[in-house]
Amino acid sequence: MQMNSSFDQRVERMEGACWLKDVFTPDETRAAGLLSYAGAEFEFPTCPALRRGIAEAAAHGSFGYMLPRGKYLERVQWWMKHVRGYEIDPEWVVATHGTIFALATAIRLLSVPGDSIIILTPGYNRYEQAATRLGRGTVHVPLTEMNGCYQMDWTALEQAMSAPENRLLVLCNPNNPTGHIYRREELERIAGLSQKYGTAVFSDEIFAEIVFDGGQVTPYAAVAGKAALAITCTSLGKAFSLTGVNHANVIIENDALRERYVTQRNADHYGSIDPMHCAALTAAYTPEGKAWLDELCAYVWENYRILAGFIKKCLPEAVVTEPEGTYVVWIDYGRTGMSGEELQRRLIREGCFAGDAGDEYYGRDTCMRYSLAVPRQELLRSLAYLEAVLDRAALE
Repeated sequence: MQMNSSFDQRVERMEGACWLKDVFTPDETRAAGLLSYAGAEFEFPTCPALRRGIAEAAAHGSFGYMLPRGKYLERVQWWMKHVRGYEIDPEWVVATHGTIFALATAIRLLSVPGDSIIILTPGYNRYEQAATRLGRGTVHVPLTEMNGCYQMDWTALEQAMSAPENRLLVLCNPNNPTGHIYRREELERIAGLSQKYGTAVFSDEIFAEIVFDGGQVTPYAAVAGKAALAITCTSLGKAFSLTGVNHANVIIENDALRERYVTQRNADHYGSIDPMHCAALTAAYTPEGKAWLDELCAYVWENYRILAGFIKKCLPEAVVTEPEGTYVVWIDYGRTGMSGEELQRRLIREGCFAGDAGDEYYGRDTCMRYSLAVPRQELLRSLAYLEAVLDRAALE
């Protein structure tokens, strides 16, 4: 495969703007001229087709109100069929102002203050943040772990879903941060529990296009069926790194649920879609966008192999969870003997190898999450710097 050379280009963020990534980059990392691996967004340019689409829309000069109709829905339908293996009716697609906005709408619709949502941990912390802001609780169902492999605790999940006050299960597939892809049989079992107890399922699948080894993420909605209380969320945010553009599409087969969801979405001050998002989606959800995405997955996988090889060589006691999808990797350094505090000092402040702290994702404080959507030479520079720090420490 001819690899797109743009993956090797580090994007310098535009001056004069306050970038979230810069705010959370440690001073030591910045001073060393190295990347931070926190935050799940690209450090190289996104898809050329998408960039052209936005540039053409900007050159057109019209930025009025837009509705998700026509070409927009045709491209979503094409993408779900050819990339996700899921035949959808365009009427099932509901545009929203973002993944967490979409989840918040589901929480408002399906619960009342004092009810709770269920999340699987380790997992993304903004689900709970949304619930808390809406006066709902959060029930954690920890995944079982053995040597870096995370699996569902079915007894704990059923216990949580059987409680009438737990109105909504939030599923992240692939799981963020472990990269685990839930198998069809797992999704069928979840759908069975949803039907048994009347617990709705919000499936966050915004990482679902980033898969390795020929894998595919089965859409939860495709398994649950038309009668299910199922809301599936898709987005350009992770696959094409449009995290700064607030958008998402949810797919709801159940006609009654979809009608109620649209009413709640509109009550939550939903407006028209962003013209730049429309241009980005219709340009990205194409054969060219799919071909570029295949190259991205291959590039990220090689970055993972490099990082995993480094850990095996320099910190062999650390447990690396091999991702099946996403472009993040989850590492537990607990067996190295380092405490969470020592980890922060040795790896981040001294080694300048910064990632997201494990406890932010309800993991142990000896865990870290790293984004690998980075130019390879930058990763190699970071690992060389860290190796030199570890070698010096070994001689002390």
